[in-house]
Amino acid sequence: MEKIEYLKKQVSILVNLFETKKFVELIGKGTVLIKKYPKQTIFYNITSLAYNAIDKRSDANNLLVKALKIEPNNISVLNNLGLVSANSGGDVMAEMYFEKALHLKPNFLDALINYGNLKIKQNRNEEAKKLFISALKIDNKIVPAKISLAGYYEQSGNFEEAKKLYNEILAEHPDNTVADKSISLIHKYKPNDAHLKIMEEKIKKEMNDEDKGRVSFALGKAYEDIHEYEKSFFYYESANKIYKKNINYNMKVDSDLFEKIKQNFKNDKTPSLENNGQKLIFIVGMPRSGTTLAEQILSSHKDVYGAGELSFLSKSIEENFLNKQNILDDDILSLKPLLLKSIQKEYLGKIKIFNSKEIYFIDKAPLNFKWIGFIMLIFPDAKIIHCKRNPMDTCWSNYKNFFSSSVMNYTYDLEDLVGYYKIYNNLMKFWDEKFGDKIYNLFYEDLIINKDSEIKKLISFCELDWDENCLNFHKNKKFVSTASLAQVRQPLYSSSVEKWKNYSTQLKKLKENLAN
Repeated sequence: MEKIEYLKKQVSILVNLFETKKFVELIGKGTVLIKKYPKQTIFYNITSLAYNAIDKRSDANNLLVKALKIEPNNISVLNNLGLVSANSGGDVMAEMYFEKALHLKPNFLDALINYGNLKIKQNRNEEAKKLFISALKIDNKIVPAKISLAGYYEQSGNFEEAKKLYNEILAEHPDNTVADKSISLIHKYKPNDAHLKIMEEKIKKEMNDEDKGRVSFALGKAYEDIHEYEKSFFYYESANKIYKKNINYNMKVDSDLFEKIKQNFKNDKTPSLENNGQKLIFIVGMPRSGTTLAEQILSSHKDVYGAGELSFLSKSIEENFLNKQNILDDDILSLKPLLLKSIQKEYLGKIKIFNSKEIYFIDKAPLNFKWIGFIMLIFPDAKIIHCKRNPMDTCWSNYKNFFSSSVMNYTYDLEDLVGYYKIYNNLMKFWDEKFGDKIYNLFYEDLIINKDSEIKKLISFCELDWDENCLNFHKNKKFVSTASLAQVRQPLYSSSVEKWKNYSTQLKKLKENLAN
């Protein structure tokens, strides 16, 4: 009895560490407990979640596999293996784990919701919807299922249904800030807006940094909508300061990596691989530069499938070519040419989950601009679309949006943003000089001014026959999960050009730094 109480206390301590995001401390305590009590799978489970939270997916997976050997039918372990596998790009394994968990317990809510989220990622959206609805039939009050179903409607462009669900969540759980932030993306605020007033009262209360950050971003958007730009900037800046203090972004790491990339590809003589038969389009550029818009236009074509933002290629390159310091070794390409073939095979295998029947397949991961040299070697016939936008609009749009991925940690500080933009721009100049007309530079402002002619040039570059649907991209029913999900459902509008000028006083230093 005494041992049981001790174990319960240790579990409570680990759960508290997880909830307070003290992941490193949790891993330390969890590792000791696993050694002391090797048959207690709950310690493996919680410790693996901490590893997953700090992007150490391999360590998380290893712990869970050990736990599964101890208890092969532990549904919590199976569910977490599904989560970790999905986060690592192992969708086939993730499906297997979720399916097994649901076979053992068909009404297992966590697995239903997580499996549904995996289906969304795979663009199997109707299957996802069924899983979310199944979860809500079991418990119509469960918030994660409502959030996920609302996300389904949001990404499909059914904003009214999404808002209805988010408002239901707020009625039942007034302190839920995920719903506040989500509503702000799809709602056009007006003076004396009810939701704006609710958030104004909410921000005055005591709340943790994550909740305060979400509400601050949402209030920044709300005040921008009603043209109160000083208040808007105050909340955008407040949100960014909150996230900035909780991350440890080091510009030198990215700068060193970009320089190493240029060194490796400057005189590279590695032969490109043979054509693989799959026609690919990679859309790259700074986030918020029009990449989602470009994909929406191209995927409106009858012969083009838009898969959204995929992490497959980036993860493969990082795992195979980057060392522990996150940089490329010298002459890495000449040392490991066979890896290119394995990356090609792995990538082509992973995109099969989308079951696309179209001739062309779009991978829209903006930060793949880093890997253009690798793309040219692995997929020499791929089309590369580089989206470019006014630097001030690009940086400002990055600053006023929240990004869940740690690779976007440079966005929470205006000086970091300037530094990152400059090394990005420098690397893109290098790629343009090296690959010339193999990269199509799509200028956002030109697209706004001359929509028809710019879209026709884009279609021509991709060697596609003309499709009138591309001009009506806003009618495209494709699911969109980025911060642009509301904008791309509308025809092009010129008010998005030089939008930063509404904050010209606050962004004076940003403008000066970008010019230097």
